[in-house]
Amino acid sequence: MKNITKNLIILFTNLLISNILYSQNGSLDTTFGILGKTSNNFGQNNQAYDSKIQNDGKIIVVGNTYSIAPGSSFLVTRYLTNGDLDVSFGDSGYVTTLVGDHCSASSVSLQNDGKIVVAGTTFTQSGNITDSDIMIVRYNNDGKLDLTFGINGIKILKLNYSQTINSILIQSNGNIIVGGGFTLMTNPNQDTFGLARLTPNGTVDTTFGVNGYVYTPNIYRGEILDMKFIDNEDIIAVGRRHIISNYLMVRYNSNGQVINSFGNNNNGIVEVSYNNIAQLNKCVISSNNEIYAAGSTYNNIKYKAFITKYNSNGIIDNTFGTNGIILRDFGNTSTGVSISSFADDICFDNNNNLIVGYGVGPINDYDFGLESFNSAGVLNNSFGKNGFFTTTFGDGHEYFSTMLIQSDNKIVMAGNKGNQVLARINNQTNLSNYSIDEVKNISFFPNPFNGLDEIYININGSGKINIDLYDLNGKLISKLITDKILYDTLNVEKLNLSRIDLPKGMYLLKINLNDQVFKAIKIIKN
Repeated sequence: MKNITKNLIILFTNLLISNILYSQNGSLDTTFGILGKTSNNFGQNNQAYDSKIQNDGKIIVVGNTYSIAPGSSFLVTRYLTNGDLDVSFGDSGYVTTLVGDHCSASSVSLQNDGKIVVAGTTFTQSGNITDSDIMIVRYNNDGKLDLTFGINGIKILKLNYSQTINSILIQSNGNIIVGGGFTLMTNPNQDTFGLARLTPNGTVDTTFGVNGYVYTPNIYRGEILDMKFIDNEDIIAVGRRHIISNYLMVRYNSNGQVINSFGNNNNGIVEVSYNNIAQLNKCVISSNNEIYAAGSTYNNIKYKAFITKYNSNGIIDNTFGTNGIILRDFGNTSTGVSISSFADDICFDNNNNLIVGYGVGPINDYDFGLESFNSAGVLNNSFGKNGFFTTTFGDGHEYFSTMLIQSDNKIVMAGNKGNQVLARINNQTNLSNYSIDEVKNISFFPNPFNGLDEIYININGSGKINIDLYDLNGKLISKLITDKILYDTLNVEKLNLSRIDLPKGMYLLKINLNDQVFKAIKIIKN
């Protein structure tokens, strides 16, 4: 009888682990907010345009709100990992900053010291003329303005005519690059891909481009919508060309010079006409410097989301999708109304799957949508319902804008519905790369252990290692070792579990070696 009971316990435990780690991908995580979603009002018409996750797992979201008369202001919010506002940040979870008559935050980046750098645009109205300028604000980790940056934490860059900022990057030396659409100094009716660089204290870096600014040649009526680093901090910028409505991609070196060998036009610019209207909204760079971009196109009937892939030299990868493009068509509603879709964000999850976020629905009722593809562009049909996840916050539009991947691989989507709205979606780490307790070259002792034991793990291998501790609900308890370099082929690492108040029971150690070799060890605390 004891053996039967023991076998049943082992069977139940294995089924539990299997269910937790392999199921429910593409469903709302009901531990977040209220049944997987959260909605907050900070004034009127609260927008969310970009997001980042801090080292402690807290979520930063930026956009704008009409909480300060007479117009919109920068809005920076911070959420705890459970979806609640972090009341220790700013004014009970959020910060607003107004310069000019209106301003809007479009992009955020995090410094290594935890400071938060937010970029956007400020607008000043004079009669019938609206002037727009570059606005960059740096906040301390608690949400207060960093008074060492610019003037009292704020830097305004005034150039001739108008500028719009949509993206920000921080280089390894702390320099700050912003990109968007800059009106040409010689022609107020023409704009181009524009970039500017600041030093870490907020002064213009005159070594970048020409006196700190880049006006990209051979683009007219163009606007950067997103930027990412590629290979030694070169810059990939994607966006659109107005009027003609082509999509654009440009590569710059780290000092803002266009790399003319990129693409096949000898000017560093990839310009593609795709249907009547096309633009690239976001991009992501793979570990081997392949470029994936997400956008939307219009064919006189409806908007359709699409994904495209380019090699690092700017040549489209024709093995991806159909001639380098995957076009998504979600058909019609049950009453025959066309469903439009917009691919507004794209990223890689911890399984190296391509996650694409959409605004999707009939013209009067957009919802959040999500799909998962492998890097070759094959849809993951086990994700969501037949490969597609969607959720709504009620009747009418939800405008999806931005998403991020947590360390536990869950996906957080953010946007607006008058209120700022977030949803978290289950997306467990794929353990098909490793098996529980069948770990070669890695051992843990003592196992079982108690709170007083000194715990060690033997690792036969060299390179970068990360070790995380999870409970059986798939919840991350602690990051035990982060980005440590092992130089020897045989290593003994001490794990400080005594500092963690762990109840008795079973846990999982997830081990990541060189960003690709995953192992898991089942451990027991007595």
